[in-house]
Amino acid sequence: METNTEKIAVIGGGSWATAIVKILTNTCSHVCWWVREPEIKEGVERSGRNPLFLSSASLDKEKITISNDLKEIVNQVDILVLVVPSAYIYASMEVLTPEDFVGKIVVSAIKGIVPETMQTVTDFIIDKFNVTEDRCCVVCGPSHAEEIAAEKLTYLTAGSCKQELAEHIASIFRCHYVKINTSPDMKGIEFSVVLKNIYAIAGGIFRGFGYGDNLLALLNANSANEMIKFLNVVVPNDKRVFCSASYLGDFLVTNYSQYSRNRTFGMMVGRGYSVRTAQLEMKMIAEGYYATRCIHEVNKKYQADIPIIESLYRILYENASVRMETNKLLEIMR
Repeated sequence: METNTEKIAVIGGGSWATAIVKILTNTCSHVCWWVREPEIKEGVERSGRNPLFLSSASLDKEKITISNDLKEIVNQVDILVLVVPSAYIYASMEVLTPEDFVGKIVVSAIKGIVPETMQTVTDFIIDKFNVTEDRCCVVCGPSHAEEIAAEKLTYLTAGSCKQELAEHIASIFRCHYVKINTSPDMKGIEFSVVLKNIYAIAGGIFRGFGYGDNLLALLNANSANEMIKFLNVVVPNDKRVFCSASYLGDFLVTNYSQYSRNRTFGMMVGRGYSVRTAQLEMKMIAEGYYATRCIHEVNKKYQADIPIIESLYRILYENASVRMETNKLLEIMR
C-alpha cells in the first residue's frame, strides 16, 4: 500500500539497488531510477525486470522513471537513495555539484568506503556536496536482495543523527515484507556494514581452504570481537548494542548466507583462485575486497587492534600465502 508521495530516486543499477526499487514501488507513488547501463533501462521499460542484476524481481514499471542521465534524475527529486558500489561512487557523482544537493535528503545504502577519499559515504557527501549531517541517513540489513525479490520478511535499520529523519526514512521503506527500526548511530552503522563484508571474505577463505564449522565459528567469534574493538576506537558510543540487527545481525547473514558475494569471493580465494580471477569469475562487486584496503588505510590513524583484517589485507593486496596467514591467525585466536 502506498504511503509516500515525495519524489525519491534510487542511484545505482545492481542487485541491492533493484531490491530497493522494488520496495519503494510498493510504498511510493513513483520512483526515479538512475542506472549506468542502457540495457538495464531498456529491460526495465520493456519487461519490468533488470536484465543484468536480480532479474527475479518483478518491478511495477508504470511507477518507475528510469534514465541513464544522473543529473536529470537528481534534479527531479527530494530524496536520493545511493546504492552505487563504493568503488564507483566517486566517479559516478563527478557530474554533480553542491547546487544539485540543495534541500535534498541523502540516504546511503552503500556498504563500503569511498576509496579515493578514504571516507564513509555520508562523510564524502557532506564534504563534497555541502550536505549537512542532519540531512543524511543510512539504511542497512541484515538483508539480501534475493530475499527482498521474493518478498521474504526482512528487518532493516534506518540510522541518522536526527531521529525525525530516521523515522521518516523508515516510514518510506516499511511495507508488508519489510520492517524497519531506527538508530541514532549513523557512523557506527556505516562502519559496521563495511567491516562485516571484510569478515565475510575471511570466513569464505577459511571455508574454501577446507576448514569446517568448528574453525569457522572460532573465526567469527574473534571477528565479532575485533569488529567491536574497531567500532569502539573509531566511533565510540557507550549506548551501542552490538547484539542487534544492524551490527551482529548483518554480520551473521553476510558470513553464513549462500547469497553473500563476499563469502563466495573468499571461498574462491581460499580454493586457490587468484584475486583477479575470483573477481572476473564473480561478475559482481565484492565490497569487502575494496573495504579491506580502505580500513587498513583508515586504521593507520586509529591504530585499533585488527589482526584478522590485516591478515586479509596481506592475502588480497600483498599476495601473502593463505596457509601462512590462516596459521598465524589460528595461533592468536581464542
